[in-house]
Amino acid sequence: MNQMHSAPTVSGHNAVLHDAVRPQWSAEVISWLLGSPLLGQRLEVLDLGVGTGLGTRSIATLGHSVTAVDTDNDMLSVLRKVSEELSHGGVGLITAANGSAESIPLEDESVDAITCLQAWHWMDAERATFECDRVLRQDGMMAMGWHTWDRTSEWVNGLAAIIEPDGPPDDQTRSVPREFAGRGIFERKDFAFNYELSVDQLVKLASSWAFVAQRSDQNAVLAKVCRLGDQLESSDGLVRFPHITAAFRLQLPSKDLVG
Repeated sequence: MNQMHSAPTVSGHNAVLHDAVRPQWSAEVISWLLGSPLLGQRLEVLDLGVGTGLGTRSIATLGHSVTAVDTDNDMLSVLRKVSEELSHGGVGLITAANGSAESIPLEDESVDAITCLQAWHWMDAERATFECDRVLRQDGMMAMGWHTWDRTSEWVNGLAAIIEPDGPPDDQTRSVPREFAGRGIFERKDFAFNYELSVDQLVKLASSWAFVAQRSDQNAVLAKVCRLGDQLESSDGLVRFPHITAAFRLQLPSKDLVG
């Protein structure tokens, strides 16, 4: 029989919690987002709205230099600390900078690629698009991605019934612009994966979601999530949370070929 867990009382979410429980970004997904660069090809990448840099670290581990931009200094402080502990392949390749997609702290045409993971729906699309277009080099890659729940899964729907009493939230992937500065159409690819975590981690993950943290009955909701996790826990002590990473990329043509 699986061990029963008790749901902790959690107040809000913070940078350390976010970093500990949110899913990582695989090398496969990141490589595709960057345009599947050749082995040994090193890119200058801008990562926007990075939070604690879960995607940033994957970019650096692949050997690319990356400027990580966010407005939250607490999130960036976690990234800076963790960056010091990266494997040798990613050491020294990350620069964390305070800024936003609407005001990017980089020079014109200074990066080969831009990634924006779990964040574009928070941006002012018109201003952010202008800024991204400004800092991208010719033939640069613009990429966005979201980890989404696999709602074909019965247990995901059971989780949704607990924490989404008013139905699912808006589809964040709809914020992807069909055209980028009038210069192209995004290509989409979905990557399925199971996010493996313990029951305690599942509860902490749920507590990190703003739509749970802001509820007046948060502790009761987390107790239900805990019971669901107990039911689904495998013999190895893990719950497998079905996800789909929705990935989008657009290679922009040379600016002198436009218009």
